[in-house]
Amino acid sequence: MNAEIIYLYAFDIAQEADLQKIEAMLRGSAERYEFGRLKDAPRSFPMYRPLSIRLDAMTAKGVAGPMKLFASVKLFAIGAMSIKVRMPVVCDQLSELQKYHDAVMEDGATLDQRVFEIARRTFDNILPALDTPVDKLQPPEGYTVFCISAPPGKAAETDSELWLRSHEREVAGLLVGEADPARLSNQEVQDTTRCCYSYYKRDLAVIDWDAALLIDAPEEYNDTLYVIEAANLQLEELRVYDTRLDQALDKAYDDVERAARPLVFSGRQRVLDELRAIRMDITKVADEISNITKFFGDWHLARVYMGCATRFHLAEWENMVSSKLRALDNLYTMLQQDSASRAMILLDLAIVGLFVLDLIIILIGTR
Repeated sequence: MNAEIIYLYAFDIAQEADLQKIEAMLRGSAERYEFGRLKDAPRSFPMYRPLSIRLDAMTAKGVAGPMKLFASVKLFAIGAMSIKVRMPVVCDQLSELQKYHDAVMEDGATLDQRVFEIARRTFDNILPALDTPVDKLQPPEGYTVFCISAPPGKAAETDSELWLRSHEREVAGLLVGEADPARLSNQEVQDTTRCCYSYYKRDLAVIDWDAALLIDAPEEYNDTLYVIEAANLQLEELRVYDTRLDQALDKAYDDVERAARPLVFSGRQRVLDELRAIRMDITKVADEISNITKFFGDWHLARVYMGCATRFHLAEWENMVSSKLRALDNLYTMLQQDSASRAMILLDLAIVGLFVLDLIIILIGTR
């Protein structure tokens, strides 16, 4: 059975990336990602197209000797990078794919280490085209996809949905990394395999939180891989901005507390400017994160994406980011109203002072 293991890694690299500038800098080694033959999309449907870079092949340790790995990089305008590594393998049983949850390179390094090196080199090469790049690359959001061209077993067994019903325990064991699937409860098996989607009888996508199984012809599942890749990248960006909002809120609470003291007038405008900048930046990025999957066009791909969104809890992450944005907005509004109130008090005091001064001048003039 021919199979392919796909390793996905999502990195946050900057606030924004100028894809046109990067494309010019790399001089032909980068190109816009092209979708394949979409199953049920309208003609000329607008699709988000990141910048794709193909890298040299790598060599990893395999059961039967060295194996070739093929890596590529996708760059997104929201300041994110996704690295995809493909490993073609041959096996007899689905359970044999279990050992490929983690890959080891020929020199003994792990695939995670090698991918981090690729990410760091790519980041350094495109640094001039990044707006507000990160100070240091953080560990990526990883995901593994097991791809096979047809369900293993009898040649007549061509209906992937029927095959899943009779092999769901084996599939669940593969996706959760359980060497002995018989130990899994029926509840765990059903929950692991519940997000499954197919368009033709021959294809199938089973999505779980850390891994997925795709059954289809190799030339047909690339767009499904892109949907999973985009959802994984969304998860990374939402996680990063949730952390940044936590830091921004902690700092904002301290700044607002200092600026709200009765006798403190200096630094108030600085705090307001900082809160305004943070709010605008994160609101813009949160909107752009949604835009990369707003238009898939293909309804089948949209269903797969919704399965990924369910498994990755993207709605919950978005709600947390939105809630913290509202808290930041409330701090900004509260401080702005307090500043306006103080300004009115100062203005009233100035008017009273001028009135008293005018009375004093009148009294002195009448003597």
